[in-house]
Amino acid sequence: MSLISPSLAQRIEQARQAQLRAQKAAANSGWRPSKSDRKDRYARWHVDEVVESDAENWLLSYLDLITLLLALLVVMLAVSRLNGGFYEPAVQQVDIVGSLASKGLPAYDGEYAEFDTPDIPASWAEPAPPVAAASAGTPAAAAAPAGEGEVVAPAAPPLKAPSKESLGLADLGNSVDVIINEQSVSFRISNELLFPSGQATLSPSGLDVIKRLATILNKNDYQVSVEGHSDPVPIQTRQFASNWELSTSRATSVLRELVRDGVAGERLRAVGYAETRPIESNDTAAGRAANRRVELIMDITAPAKPAQAEAKAEAKGEAATPASAAAGKAATAKAGAAGKS
Repeated sequence: MSLISPSLAQRIEQARQAQLRAQKAAANSGWRPSKSDRKDRYARWHVDEVVESDAENWLLSYLDLITLLLALLVVMLAVSRLNGGFYEPAVQQVDIVGSLASKGLPAYDGEYAEFDTPDIPASWAEPAPPVAAASAGTPAAAAAPAGEGEVVAPAAPPLKAPSKESLGLADLGNSVDVIINEQSVSFRISNELLFPSGQATLSPSGLDVIKRLATILNKNDYQVSVEGHSDPVPIQTRQFASNWELSTSRATSVLRELVRDGVAGERLRAVGYAETRPIESNDTAAGRAANRRVELIMDITAPAKPAQAEAKAEAKGEAATPASAAAGKAATAKAGAAGKS
C-alpha cells in the first residue's frame, strides 16, 4: 500500500514532466545560465578560506633567541663564581691602577744608604797588546788566549799507522792489516792464517801470530775487543750450528791465547758477529775470504780499568815493602851502635 496518495504522486510527476519540457525547450532555443546565476549557485555552497596574517610571527623567534642568550649568561656567571671569581682579579687590578694614577706613588721617608764605588785597576782599563803578525799562521794563534805566565802547548800531531816492520809483522804479508784512526788501532787477521776450515782451534801459524800480537798489546793498558767474522756460507756441524757459534768460538780461542801470552783478562772481551759486518762483497771468492777474519781492536780512547790499575799499584807497593823494611832495620842497627858507643 503506497503511503503517498495518488493525487499527490500525480502532481509530483506532472511537475517533473513540466520541468523536463522547460529544460528541453531552453536547450533547443540555446539558452545558458548567466554568470551571475552561476556565481550565486557557487557562493551558495562555497566558503572562502580564512588566511591569517603572519606579519608579526618573527617576534616569536626573536623572543626565543633572547631567552637562550639570557640563560647562557646566567650559566657563565654561575661557572665563574664556582671557579673562584674569574672576573674579580681583573677588576681589582684595574682599581689599583686607577687609584695609583689618581693619587700617585707614596713618598718614601726612610734613610738612604750610600754605596762606595770600587776603584777599577788600571791594568783592566789598558787595551790588549796587539798580536804579532808572525803568529797569525800558527796553530797556537787559533787557540783560546791563555792567562799570564801560561804557555800554550802545541797541538798534538795526528797519529800515523805503524808499519808492519816496526811491529815485527813484515813476514806475514797481506794476512795481517794494521788500521788506525782517532779512536782505535785494529789488527785484522785472515782466518786462513789462524784456523783450519770450519774449526775454531788455532793452527801453529795462528799461535805464532797471536804471540807476536800479545807482545805488542802488552806495551800498553788499552782495552782490546776480539771480534770474529765469517762469510754468509752456512755451516751446520756437531760443534757449530751456525756461523754465529763459529765466529764467537774463534774470537774466544784468540782471547784465551792472548791471556796465556800475558795479556790481562780485564782488558779483553770476545764478540762474534757472524756474516753481519762484511768489508768486501760476498759475490766473489776473494771477497768472502776477506770477510772471514778476526779483528783485534784496541780502544786508544779508554784507559785501563780501575781494578787493573789498583792491582798494578798493589803489586808495586808489595815490591817496595821489603826494601823499606830492610832500610828501617839498618837505621835501627845504626842507632843502637851509636847509643852503645
